[in-house]
Amino acid sequence: MRVKKVYTGNSDGLASGERPGLTELIKHLVYFSEGALWNNGTFVNRPMRGSENLSVHATGRAVDLSYRKTPTKGKRNSRKMAEHIMDFLVRHNDELGIEMILDYNPKPFGRGFKWTRGTWENYTKLTIHGAPGGDWLHIELSPALSDSKVKVREAFLKLFPQDLKSK
Repeated sequence: MRVKKVYTGNSDGLASGERPGLTELIKHLVYFSEGALWNNGTFVNRPMRGSENLSVHATGRAVDLSYRKTPTKGKRNSRKMAEHIMDFLVRHNDELGIEMILDYNPKPFGRGFKWTRGTWENYTKLTIHGAPGGDWLHIELSPALSDSKVKVREAFLKLFPQDLKSK
């Protein structure tokens, strides 16, 4: 499925909660990461860190997936799996409607993938709060896929037809 590449940001405004397509995306990413990634937060009505502008989390289309090992979540050395998942999301950003990925880990100031740019940008100044060294990924899903659990599931079925038949 070809999606017009327009970065939505927070322009769709405050949602009433986490949107169904985002819930479905999280389910699949946790599954394919074999539990190395876990949901560290989705919907919250708040401004962006360090700003008065609405966070994309408030639109119900953003998730923070952590790869931190805790007593009940994650796995040891999960950064490699996080990198694998980021590569997968970038390769299939059209099919999956991935508008933005923020990676807080790399020095000096993290990096960001934006689908309108089509590539990673290594930040050279403080751009995202939590970088460097953050142990999570911020992922933003397009409104069209955020609103449809079915569209997200169909996208994954096209990418992994055998893996999802019994899921």
